Amino acid sequence: MLTKFQIIVGVLSIIFLLITFELIHKQKLREEYSLLWLFTGAIILIFSIFPYFFLSKLFSQVTGLYYLSAVVLIAFLFLLVIVFHFSIVISQLTERNKDLAQRHALLELEFKELKKKLLPRE
Repeated sequence: MLTKFQIIVGVLSIIFLLITFELIHKQKLREEYSLLWLFTGAIILIFSIFPYFFLSKLFSQVTGLYYLSAVVLIAFLFLLVIVFHFSIVISQLTERNKDLAQRHALLELEFKELKKKLLPRE
């Protein structure tokens, strides 16, 4: 059962990495965001190839969890890191969007005032 699970996880991680590379190539995914996805796919692939080395010896001794539980916990932690990263990015983009909207409003007001001065209605 464990071998089938390893093969499925390994194949899915390879497909995930290939899709990520294809999205980067088509410029649908920016490089700065793709690093986290590539790192996640590579870690999942390594865990699927060498499950006993990483999970049984290191992780299982520290936490007391076995392979399947450890895989679920590690996947959850990676997803948590990804969500946290994108929350930071969204917060920065929201702030930049607010600044741009304020600058646009000021420029539009200045433009209307200059237009009134230079082209008075007759």
